[in-house]
Amino acid sequence: MEKTKQVIAIYLGGFMTGVALVLFPAAGSILTSVEHHGFSSSQFGSIFTPQIIMAILSSLYASKLADKIGMKKVLLYGLFALVLSTALLTASQGLEGNVTAAFVMVLVATGFLGIGFGFSLTALNPFAYQLFVGKETSALTALHFFLGIGTATSPLLISYFTSLEMWWGASLVTSIILLLLLIFTWRLPLKLETETAEMEVSADTVRFKISGRLWWYITAVFFYGACEATFGSWGSVFLEKQGGLSIAKASLGLSLFWGSVAVGRILFALLALKFKTNWLYVSAPFVLALLFYLLPLANSEVLYLCAMALGGLVISFMLPKSFSNATADFPKNAALVSGFLVAALQLGTGFSANVIGFLNADYSLSALFQFSTVYAFIFGGTLLYLYKGFHKI
Repeated sequence: MEKTKQVIAIYLGGFMTGVALVLFPAAGSILTSVEHHGFSSSQFGSIFTPQIIMAILSSLYASKLADKIGMKKVLLYGLFALVLSTALLTASQGLEGNVTAAFVMVLVATGFLGIGFGFSLTALNPFAYQLFVGKETSALTALHFFLGIGTATSPLLISYFTSLEMWWGASLVTSIILLLLLIFTWRLPLKLETETAEMEVSADTVRFKISGRLWWYITAVFFYGACEATFGSWGSVFLEKQGGLSIAKASLGLSLFWGSVAVGRILFALLALKFKTNWLYVSAPFVLALLFYLLPLANSEVLYLCAMALGGLVISFMLPKSFSNATADFPKNAALVSGFLVAALQLGTGFSANVIGFLNADYSLSALFQFSTVYAFIFGGTLLYLYKGFHKI
């Protein structure tokens, strides 16, 4: 029974982390609308800066903090930060009409989102990895499946509550569920297997240095994050402003992207149970590069939506596969490796989101989407370099 509760807490935690993570980009049309917050493109791009900074700091500090208080408390701190983040987004509704005040509140909210994401995902990765012995890759991919389902849910929530003329209902519901999950998790006996030998873990942590191979993983995840942010942070804005879709259809496009990410991850998890999937992992970034180039050339609503769905499917398994491969290479330092990769992910997503925000004044979103082919090619080249060591997995 306790194992079942742990599975629920870990995978529901992944789901709700995904919901919270995409609430802000999913609300992009609201935040940039003159009828609501009225943020400019550069302001909208910069709201992700506190998220990046705090996610990097929290994910890198998480393993050190876990040595002192345990990874369960790190997870609890992460969930609490997510509650604060979504609550502040809800409260920003009361500041509509005051752009400066609303902007400051959203910046604080994304700062807490970064803390929440950094602590939560850094903790959830090793917890999921140890859930099912002998099926670590599938267990970890399943976590990212639920993370993907959560990210797909956010745009649908925003769209639903926007149709009721209360967009803030999405963040309010998210806050309440996260608070209930926090209470549920607090009562569970969660512990990493390595925490049963704390002195040994601490010694390994002190001796651990980032090897050349781990730097390549960090680089790969950075450029994965840049690719994901192009779709995830700017997808709905691109579909509305460049593709001419309505806010509802643009939200649907973002949901199709994240929904395909979730579906692709579960299909990959099932595939990984029976087959070696490294060839698929290495080739996917090059397919993604082609898609980045072709997406702005779409000339109909159906093509735009299909391209978003295809993008999600192609990118779906890249992140969990990166985490599982890196964890398998450094099994005694799973928490540290998870922290480094979460930091790289956030740095990559924040980099792409901000670059597009700042350059959009001089370049079209279509041109900036096509520029993302560079990210995908570098990501693919990094995986090709790492490929020779994948026989260990």
